[in-house]
Amino acid sequence: MASLSEAIRDSIKELKRVKENLALAHEATLYDIGGYLVWYTPLKTGLASSNWNVTNSDRSESVREPNGYEKGQAALDAMQGQIKQLKMGSEIIYYNPVDYIGDLEDGTSRQAPIGMIEPTKMRINGLWVQNLKYFKVI
Repeated sequence: MASLSEAIRDSIKELKRVKENLALAHEATLYDIGGYLVWYTPLKTGLASSNWNVTNSDRSESVREPNGYEKGQAALDAMQGQIKQLKMGSEIIYYNPVDYIGDLEDGTSRQAPIGMIEPTKMRINGLWVQNLKYFKVI
C-alpha cells in the first residue's frame, strides 16, 4: 500500500504534467488561430499574409517582407516566438501593421469578401477543447 507521502508526490507529478500540457495546448491554440488568419488573408504580393502578429502588450508597426517560399510563413515563424513570450490568462491581441489590412477586412478583395476575422472565428469554434484533448489535459 502506498504511503501518504508517495500519493502526494504522485499527485504533484501529475499536476506538473497537466500544467505543462495546458501550456502546450494554449500555445497550439494561439498558433492555430494565427494560422487561420494567415490562411484567410488574400494573397497578391504576400505582404498582408506575412505580417500577422500576436501580443499582449505593445504592437510593432514594422512590416516584414514575405519570405517567398510559402504563404504567410514569415508571420507563422514570427508568431511561434511571439507566442512563447505570452502569459496564459492575459489578453491576447492579433494584429497586422500593413496599412491596407482594414480594407481587406472590409471585403475589398474577391479572395476575402467577408474579410479574415469572420472566417477565422468560424473555424476556431471548439479549437481550444480539441487542443486540450490532444495534449491530454481533458
